[in-house]
Amino acid sequence: MKLLINNPGVTLSVIFLTASLLSGCSITKPHEQEAARKADQAGLSAVEKSRFDGTFVAPNAQFAHYKALLVEQLDLSEVKIRKQTPEKINDTPWELSDADRRYYQERYSEALMNNLIADGRFTTSLQAGADVLQIKAKVLEIAPLASKDDSKGRPTMMKVYSEGMGTMTLELTLIDSTTGKLLAIITDRRDLGRIWEENNRVTNNIQIRLAFNQWLRNLRTELDRLSAK
Repeated sequence: MKLLINNPGVTLSVIFLTASLLSGCSITKPHEQEAARKADQAGLSAVEKSRFDGTFVAPNAQFAHYKALLVEQLDLSEVKIRKQTPEKINDTPWELSDADRRYYQERYSEALMNNLIADGRFTTSLQAGADVLQIKAKVLEIAPLASKDDSKGRPTMMKVYSEGMGTMTLELTLIDSTTGKLLAIITDRRDLGRIWEENNRVTNNIQIRLAFNQWLRNLRTELDRLSAK
């Protein structure tokens, strides 16, 4: 729905976008199917009642054995941008800038430190070791609900409101650092907010930070549960 507000000499265009524009939901989403395919090839089994869309773990994996983490930088090399609305406002390319990539990587590292390292459950390691678990994280997809809030994506004096900022999909892989054995594949898509609010750079960045924090919080919960077995 569009609302045009005319002021003397200025036309303010307000575009309302809704999460109902999301493509039809299916019980098994593409990222879940792909994770399940990889897991099947690696001999991993699905974990029931996971906090993620899909968690697949190697039989007899001893997660309690690991005391340190070897963490790679967040992988943003192959992010798929999926537009969710046909609105003209979304015609310009939605691309991650170098600054965007740094922000995503910083928020991922921050969330990992806060949820896995800060309380002493794990330490960090710069090299492989017998008790070192390697963690890789990759953003698979970003599905924005509006054009990007930059000079290319938004005309001057334009405000955009949406029910959330869109969605983002992440894949985590856990690997034994010495043998290279794949221990787990985790995949999840998160809504970047669910309330009606202005869709701009500030609100998008807030939702990105919240998403990474929730993902790493859930990873801690899963690791604690798997370690207790």
